[in-house]
Amino acid sequence: MKIKVKGIAPYPGLRDLLLQVVGEDNRFEIDVEVADLEAALPIVLSAQEQNYDVIISRGGTASFIRKHVSIPVVDIPVSGYDILRVLTLIKDSNSKLAIIGFPNICQGALTVSSLLDFEIPIYSINHEAEVRVKLEKAVKEGAQIVLGDVVTVKTAQEMGLHGILITSGVESIQDMLSEVKSVHDIYLKSHQKASFFQHILQNFPTGTLVCDSKGKVLYLNDTCQQLFGEVTTLPNDLTFLLKVNGIHSDKIHFEHVLIQKKSYNLKTVPYGDDVFIYIEPNKTPYMSELDMVQMPAQIASFAQIIGSSYEITKTIKRAIAYAKTDNQVWLSGEVGTGKAVFAEAIHSASSRNRGRFYHVACHSINESKLATELFGTDSKVGLLQIPSNDTLYLEYIENLSIQMQERLANELRKGTNLRVISSSKVTFKHLLKDPNIHQELLHLLGEYQLVIPPLRDRTEDIEEIARVLIANHNSIYGKQFVGMREEVLNRLMEYNWPGNLKELENIISELLALAKGHYIGIEEWDLVWERYSFTEVSSSAQRIDLNKTWVEIERQILEEVLKDEGMNQSKAAKRLGISRATLWRKMQ
Repeated sequence: MKIKVKGIAPYPGLRDLLLQVVGEDNRFEIDVEVADLEAALPIVLSAQEQNYDVIISRGGTASFIRKHVSIPVVDIPVSGYDILRVLTLIKDSNSKLAIIGFPNICQGALTVSSLLDFEIPIYSINHEAEVRVKLEKAVKEGAQIVLGDVVTVKTAQEMGLHGILITSGVESIQDMLSEVKSVHDIYLKSHQKASFFQHILQNFPTGTLVCDSKGKVLYLNDTCQQLFGEVTTLPNDLTFLLKVNGIHSDKIHFEHVLIQKKSYNLKTVPYGDDVFIYIEPNKTPYMSELDMVQMPAQIASFAQIIGSSYEITKTIKRAIAYAKTDNQVWLSGEVGTGKAVFAEAIHSASSRNRGRFYHVACHSINESKLATELFGTDSKVGLLQIPSNDTLYLEYIENLSIQMQERLANELRKGTNLRVISSSKVTFKHLLKDPNIHQELLHLLGEYQLVIPPLRDRTEDIEEIARVLIANHNSIYGKQFVGMREEVLNRLMEYNWPGNLKELENIISELLALAKGHYIGIEEWDLVWERYSFTEVSSSAQRIDLNKTWVEIERQILEEVLKDEGMNQSKAAKRLGISRATLWRKMQ
């Protein structure tokens, strides 16, 4: 009879690897679900009732499960091969590194790094609650990229750091199967389910949610379930409560919040170490139901902007200085340079980081609806009129009509509590000469100006960016890529990158999808570049009308190069091989 195994994979890639390796062994019947730490509890309790013989999981998740079930729990080890692969990936990194994890990871990492003569700080934990403390210590000691298991990587990302997951490979799965075979006959015993807060009426019309001081959901009624579904941690719409005074407080707290873009009244009532949250629709909306506004669940920080080149370092330092003020900031840069990430990072580093971040894409909106959201109506208050400590990001504001720009300028003259960060594809100086741009609005929103450099001006960052993209791919898909061949990196460095960071992400993703071994090779590059090189040539050609006179064609070429260079005449002249004066004369 086959051994019936329940697998709990802390990350999706491990699930796929378990199904592949264990599925090929006819001694076992396996079912795998993705869950991490407490999220695994309802799954394993159900597995216990369904007569599974063994539960398998990894690291802290396996330790957590073992405390709650009587079924044998077998740990999927992190082998020396697993650690060697990730150390090979990051050994040439310019960023300062650290490893934070449970003893099974740290012991192996210490051995392998010693053998490689590779010094890297290692911080061992025995419980998930220690992760944040260890991360803070590592950051104080200079760490920029953290290696570890799922809880380490997740917490690092919440703190605005880069986390690289140490994934388990085939060797680890095979070692685990040997142990599963030796313990599969341990019997199951029943485990009673206890319902929590039975005195709370499940059908109470006011949404009721109870959570602890860390945001773990202890109870939610039907009304809340209709809003958030079955959740085990505080929903994204309410996570700001963890920042505002901390959710553990001895005072009753009132808030007006947006949930699924609808306005609700929120009341939080402390009860010992827990808190009751009551939610009901706002009958007299305090703020607009922001149909055209995005509110990211995770806000980027400056630590997530990858690169050590002079260009990006200079830009980050300047942005950090701006973040410490409350002035309006104007960001300019080509498509794909990461303006939105800079906007979020400025918010995160500012005194407003406990407030919300609203993102309005001005190039893809209905202006009449946006006017309602920003300026309000007779029946509800507009976003710019809310007395809150939030940040509004207006992306590609140059796409607004001159009439909309005038209304926005009028509202800003009256004053707003929001900090406004704006962005454009062309430089601030160029917009000052554009008759379709409201000049007073430029000065109201452009108290500080920041140009985000294109990728072609910081190609030395490409290797570092690619390394992080490869690590992320490994984490998502359970792969073990360790880098790319030098000739591939050279090709990446030579490319002009008209699509900047987004184009690089797309190309790396496609290369990884095609790669067969542990490295991205020239074979994969040739397959991808065949399409990209054709696109680059054809897209430029489509913009040039060859039926015109030579003077007209020449002017078209000059205009295209200027656009590519963000209307920077010095860069355009250098690229064309002519002087700036010659370029100016030809454009007259």
